[in-house]
Amino acid sequence: MAVTAATMRALPGTLEAGGLTRTFLQVSADRRDRFGCSDRPLVVVFHGSGQTGRSVRRFSGRSFDTFATSADAVVVYPDGYRRDWNGARDIDTPAQRRGVDDVGFFADLVDAMAAAHGTAPDRVYVIGFSLGGQMVMRLLQEVPQRVAGAAIISSTLPATYGTETSSPADAAVPVLLFHGTADPLAPYDGGMVSLRGLFPRGLHHSAAETAAYYAARNGITGPPLTQPLHHADGTEVTTVTTTTYGGDSSTPVTPFTVHGGGHQIPNPAHSPMPWLWGHSCPDLVCADLIGRRLLYEPR
Repeated sequence: MAVTAATMRALPGTLEAGGLTRTFLQVSADRRDRFGCSDRPLVVVFHGSGQTGRSVRRFSGRSFDTFATSADAVVVYPDGYRRDWNGARDIDTPAQRRGVDDVGFFADLVDAMAAAHGTAPDRVYVIGFSLGGQMVMRLLQEVPQRVAGAAIISSTLPATYGTETSSPADAAVPVLLFHGTADPLAPYDGGMVSLRGLFPRGLHHSAAETAAYYAARNGITGPPLTQPLHHADGTEVTTVTTTTYGGDSSTPVTPFTVHGGGHQIPNPAHSPMPWLWGHSCPDLVCADLIGRRLLYEPR
């Protein structure tokens, strides 16, 4: 249900979780006709390494804020411990050294938003960029039943994960994945994740292996279908192909490959520091695809 008359609000918040005071930014539409509402979607956006909730909001061009008006969602940008997440990646980081319970923080945040804003426990969607994608991977591994849909951007499975699963996950989750073939930090074909050779973050699987892994976890056995996305801007800097695993499934896995794309959140209106992060994609609005594929299903 779209919101026709709304004023966007962005408010800081705190939450006691795991013995720490955790912080976040919440964005919602100021509506006065939702008394007793208990079915609003909740979108949780996990930032990348060195970022905060506020900075990933800027990095994305505030494109995820649109869910607050288009879907009457509450959009939350949580802050990692010392700008770090204790996610799927097993390396020496501040959050892992301290044993920060970020899965517990997520669960507490979901409960707090349901109590304060009437968000529905079965309509929780998670988005992770870069290091935040590693946090989404951990949630899909440990608490898939609390996730209605997931999007992983510029992030691939750590090498410590296998690329095959012996049985599907207890709770299948639709997953969208976005990755550029010229990503200078998280190599599309797999390998060492680093900042152009600095600050190595361990070996990782390829983007294709990552997508196949989640398809197997969702119990999808048929071959994927790959097709080009419509090329609209008249340039050849980037093009996009989309691959769908389980097109007939209610929990498909859909990777979007940005050929020539960098370490970005695809958004034609905002391409921060292409000299460092690589090219964004004028043909792809990441937030629009997440909305259409995950949030806007008929209720």
